[in-house]
Amino acid sequence: MHKKWQILFALVALVLLLPVTAAAKVIHVPADQPTIQDAINAANNGDTALVSAGRYTENINFMGKAITVTSSAGPKTTIIDGGEVAPVATFATGETTTSVLSGFTLQNGMATFNSEYDGGGVYISGASPTIQRNIIQNNTACNGGGGIAVEFGSPVIQGNRIIGNSQSGCSGGIGGGGISVGGAASAQIIGNEIGNNSWPGSGGGISLFAAGTPTIADNIIYSNNTDGGQGGGISMVNDSAAVVVQNLFFANSASEGTGIYFLVPDGASPPIFVNNTVVAGAGATQGAAVFAGGFDDQVQFYNNLLIGLSTENAVYCDSTYDPNPPTFTNNDAYAGNGSGLQGTCASQATQNGNISANPMFISPPRLNYQIQAGSPAINAGDNNAPDILKQDLAHHPRIVGGTIDMGAYEYQGTD
Repeated sequence: MHKKWQILFALVALVLLLPVTAAAKVIHVPADQPTIQDAINAANNGDTALVSAGRYTENINFMGKAITVTSSAGPKTTIIDGGEVAPVATFATGETTTSVLSGFTLQNGMATFNSEYDGGGVYISGASPTIQRNIIQNNTACNGGGGIAVEFGSPVIQGNRIIGNSQSGCSGGIGGGGISVGGAASAQIIGNEIGNNSWPGSGGGISLFAAGTPTIADNIIYSNNTDGGQGGGISMVNDSAAVVVQNLFFANSASEGTGIYFLVPDGASPPIFVNNTVVAGAGATQGAAVFAGGFDDQVQFYNNLLIGLSTENAVYCDSTYDPNPPTFTNNDAYAGNGSGLQGTCASQATQNGNISANPMFISPPRLNYQIQAGSPAINAGDNNAPDILKQDLAHHPRIVGGTIDMGAYEYQGTD
């Protein structure tokens, strides 16, 4: 046989031996499968379950599959109702970011001791899915994460509205009315609206409990409640070395740290705070915007607006465990008729570019916390701060005029 024919036959035989990869398919719900879980069961990796508008009363589990479950009409008209029997959606079989849940309202989930007791809306355990562009509302949990609970996972939680979630069925717990994160990993919580969640004790909006190295960026965190506890917006305890960058906090309530509360263990890696706007809410007895505690001398604050209400103390650094303060660089800590930096950090009030002055927000009553012309925060930050984003919270250029502004918003030259 001619040599070229030998080569051709050999190539054909090789092709026949190769595994056949089925093309990814779209499974329509309810046209192809009557329920979302039926579509997940029928799906193979790479497939998409495309769900039509409607209300689906079920509790779904991705079962480790690398698939996309999404809606055709968006979250306002496509509802998955958990029926108050279990979490609405579960990821507990090693899912990665290629497992995507997008475009739904997830509501009436319940995590109790009779089911999972974390994560009423979404329960993530040992997995790292992508949760994006959903409305996660009116869910409850017993131990933590009324809206979303993350245990030892690095999910991407992005572009969601996480609202009106709370605790039910027990007391105490790790907290996190909106989101709880626990276990050493690197969750990414980016660009979400986290509001009107509650948890008695700590972490009305977000609880980080031995959470590893999460990123909390570009979120609006507001009107979360702890019933007189700690950390209305975010509570961070145990080894939670979070990067908290360019978030807006306002109208959260707690007795210590209505915006941010943290307690750093001895020898733990510290969190870092860059270009946040933290406006205190009601209820604080000290540290109205931020309460810093534990072994916190390695914690760093850059370019933040840390604003207390009238007569309050905006930032309090506790000396119970560590007489040395966190490092503050180019921040504005201010409370009209009150005080800015107090406790161990009081000595830094006029050092390292720190100031205490009215930031001149455009209109707090209208919830506009951008700064206006003449604000002392304009061109008052540090361009060398770590983790600076390319755009501000309003998606405008981050550095205008050569020097970065303090806070989550960059003054663009017009009010």
